[in-house]
Amino acid sequence: MKQKDITRLIDTVFAAKSGEEMLCTQYFDELPRYVDIEISGQDAGAMLPEVKHHMHQCPECEEVYLALRRLVGGEKSSPPR
Repeated sequence: MKQKDITRLIDTVFAAKSGEEMLCTQYFDELPRYVDIEISGQDAGAMLPEVKHHMHQCPECEEVYLALRRLVGGEKSSPPR
């Protein structure tokens, strides 16, 4: 198992125990807003930390984020951490 996968697993466990885990459906609802904020030059991770956290713990949702960034012309080489 890669270090990145281990970190995601640990984050997921702690988020679930604290009751702050975001569902993928909630993530998809907030993702366009997150990307809009990011493109405007603001710190989307600080404004929507639950979205950033979910992206970090869910590789599939991270891929959706990266695809959306490419579509809107703001391609990033890696997701925010």
